[in-house]
Amino acid sequence: MMPFAAIHLGPLQISVLATWGLVILVIGIILRIFLQERRKDRILCLLYHRVVPADVYAGFKERERIFSVSAEQFAAQLDWLKDNGHHFVTMDQVVAYLKEETPLPDKPVFLSFDDGCESVYSQALPLLTQRNIPATVFVTTDADTWIFNSGEYHERRMTEEEIKACHEGGIQVHSHAVSHRGLNEMSPADALHEMVESKRLLSEWISDDVRYFSIPLNFYNSATLKLCQEAGYDAVCVCDGATTNGGTSAFRIRRFIVEGSWGIRQFENSLQPRSVAQRRVISFLKKVPPKLLGEKRWMPLRARIFRSRLGPRLNFPNLRRAVLVAGFAVFCGLLAVTFVAFP
Repeated sequence: MMPFAAIHLGPLQISVLATWGLVILVIGIILRIFLQERRKDRILCLLYHRVVPADVYAGFKERERIFSVSAEQFAAQLDWLKDNGHHFVTMDQVVAYLKEETPLPDKPVFLSFDDGCESVYSQALPLLTQRNIPATVFVTTDADTWIFNSGEYHERRMTEEEIKACHEGGIQVHSHAVSHRGLNEMSPADALHEMVESKRLLSEWISDDVRYFSIPLNFYNSATLKLCQEAGYDAVCVCDGATTNGGTSAFRIRRFIVEGSWGIRQFENSLQPRSVAQRRVISFLKKVPPKLLGEKRWMPLRARIFRSRLGPRLNFPNLRRAVLVAGFAVFCGLLAVTFVAFP
């Protein structure tokens, strides 16, 4: 038998072994994610953007099939959660649990809305009020910024009076910055201004303290989260396609988007640990293009993709299928190369 020290490996063999090492590492990370999502202390933090009438939703063909839900869908989801033993909690309760281990009820669910569009007041608030369900809306303060004026469908930002009515009606109001731009690509001074100025304005509008922040576009890094603390926030929400649990930092509360194309059965399946774990993997992959290209190049490209024929198909089930197919193809390709390298 040839001694190990005498084994000579060529460049191809070394590359194959290194690739298998990387594959094993990735599998280990994925298994860890699956185990985390099976924790009994997980909190379902659900993210919505716009709630629209059913006839409006029926006309969507692009990104709004993902980022909007019909009022009927939203009501059905609320009722399903209540009927299946879930308990709705406030942002204050989530933060108290993460920071002080204050107990939460069984199967906790935290509802949130990003942007502060008009339909949160006109469509979501009545449905939540009827069911005595709390929620939080993170408001982008500049009513003229792009998020309220672009895409196949857009809504105006809520008025100051509507924002205050939400706060008084059971939807807590907190900050989603000023301009809804990527904070991680701004200078520290500009990013801090977005956080501080939006906090100041919203506090004036609702006559109450604004203590929580939601990251616009989910473009952030560790420096961004530190700036949130410097700006005086007590907690931060992100959208990493995951649930939150007792080991989560209050400055990185993980949420996932409820897609408008889901029926109630798909909604139910989306809450299961396996589905959330798959979403976390896809969410990680979705962060790669903006990190490589930057916001200025990625956002116009993203808009063109959503306007293309591919746009309506970029939902979670299709992305999951694409990732599985790509992963299987890579595995088969690597296996074939391995047989060639080690005949």
